[in-house]
Amino acid sequence: MSSLTRCIGIVCLVSLCFALGCGPGKVGPTAYEYAKALYSITNRQASDVLESVRTQIEVDRADGKLPSSEADMLIAIVDDAAKGEWKSANRECREVMEAQIK
Repeated sequence: MSSLTRCIGIVCLVSLCFALGCGPGKVGPTAYEYAKALYSITNRQASDVLESVRTQIEVDRADGKLPSSEADMLIAIVDDAAKGEWKSANRECREVMEAQIK
């Protein structure tokens, strides 16, 4: 791939990111409640509850209480925390919560 082609691709990707907006968008009330809970969990680094939260997210997805896109986002946060990436997971929760007030 030539440098010009790569540069054009990067410019297109950055433009798309600005057009769509970076970061999470608004979520439903169930996902927001999970984000608040996960924010607290990641602050405390409470690894002992991560698996039960993941299970409940999957249950709510199956029951139709949580759209798949929101469930996937929340599970990604749980996965980050489970890998010990507490600050990153906490930051993601905060971004979800802040997106609700913008």
